[in-house]
Amino acid sequence: MKKSLLPLAFLALGTAASAQVENGDFENWTKLILFEQPFMTFDAISSNYEIFVETGETNVVQVEHEDGSAIRLENIQIGEDVTPAFYILGGTPDQVGEDLIFPGGIPASDPNVTGFSVDMSYDFPGESSGFIIVQFKMDGMPVGTGNMGTGTFFFPISGQQDWENEIFDFGTTIDVQYNQVVFGFATADLIGSDSDFPAGSWMEIDNLSFINSSDEIPNGNFDVWAQVPPIFYPAKVDVEIDLLNPTYVQSADAADGDLALGLVTRDFDGFAEPSKAMLGTAETEGGIPTIDLIEEHSMLSFDYKYLADNDMAEAVITFYQESGEFLLPVYGKVIDLEPTATYESVQYSFLDELAENFVTANKISIEFVSSKMDGNPEPNSLLLLDNVELSGTLSLFSFIRNFEPYQVTAYPNPTMGRVTFDLGGTKTGFYRVYNTQGYQIDMVNFQQKQKVTHNLLGMPSGQYTFRFYHENGTRIARVIKN
Repeated sequence: MKKSLLPLAFLALGTAASAQVENGDFENWTKLILFEQPFMTFDAISSNYEIFVETGETNVVQVEHEDGSAIRLENIQIGEDVTPAFYILGGTPDQVGEDLIFPGGIPASDPNVTGFSVDMSYDFPGESSGFIIVQFKMDGMPVGTGNMGTGTFFFPISGQQDWENEIFDFGTTIDVQYNQVVFGFATADLIGSDSDFPAGSWMEIDNLSFINSSDEIPNGNFDVWAQVPPIFYPAKVDVEIDLLNPTYVQSADAADGDLALGLVTRDFDGFAEPSKAMLGTAETEGGIPTIDLIEEHSMLSFDYKYLADNDMAEAVITFYQESGEFLLPVYGKVIDLEPTATYESVQYSFLDELAENFVTANKISIEFVSSKMDGNPEPNSLLLLDNVELSGTLSLFSFIRNFEPYQVTAYPNPTMGRVTFDLGGTKTGFYRVYNTQGYQIDMVNFQQKQKVTHNLLGMPSGQYTFRFYHENGTRIARVIKN
């Protein structure tokens, strides 16, 4: 089914010539090389995932230790903030506080385990501290005894120590069935404290192993390091790159071609957060990505598939007029996107709508949101996008314009106040007036006029721009006010 926002009368006036928005088909993706971590055959994660993309910094790194390597965690200063370090043989928990469930972990099952051994060196100045946490799980849920809830042991680390082997005793055998163990190391108390983290606190660890157990910890000596698999992001598309909680996917489920862009509504401990993508290029760092509009552009179209139950996604279209160094929003449109099992096409004719509202624009921003911000977002809703295009419709007005050239003449120019414009024939339409800073200061309608007069008396000296709109198109005249 095609969802069309294009008036039939307008379609009847001409034909359309499409112009693909740059990478609007989402076939072009850029590879981002990340960092190295100890190689594990299961999921392992570190604080590098939180800081590397934005800053290029890492605070979990490889160091030399005796005849191999070790892993070093350190709180580092980034701008005005201190970023604590952590490394988890498993995944990050969604919960906060002490009620933690860590995803993933090391495959293990020996019920006779009584603790673990690790070589450590660390320096925690003052009253600062770090910790080691261990969690035993069966089918994803903590099981057995613990000193911090079911199946979970917490060991604070403080003070200073040169390299030494440490034994951490559980005080008993686990003596329950389990199939996964998670280890977590941190250089700040990320669970029990919300105080500031001191810069420079660090911990180095090596030779991690179970005590009284036949299970082994793969690469527990941290000798084998490997590049974290790179990520890909769509070129000329502004998306949030979050390695811990991905906002988007590169999807092979495309309307055309090989690839599409998928936006995911993420689940943060039961709270749904929509994801966004904007097409175009920002003129300045941190600016709004926009696309230049040319005179022939009149329609935006795209294909979408929305995999959701009772959710609604949206496309947010904003038109801008450049004014000096600034982008002034002049008109907005929100298109609701309902759940659908197959790709649907959306066509939005904006030329008529802008004209009806006496709006001119030379840039457009196109933003897609995986769930409506003012709706009821559902976690895991997935919005797939493909074939974003701006079309140039050759309307009847364009045909007339080809055979009826005209110009607008202004006199006297320069002027002390009043200025008359000869429209080159009898016209009906309107004109906008822009001051020397590029801001619109007036808008005037006219009907069946060959000449119109405007009074600049009392206005500051300088150049004023008059933009005329009528059935024969748009013309500009510039007037000097003395």
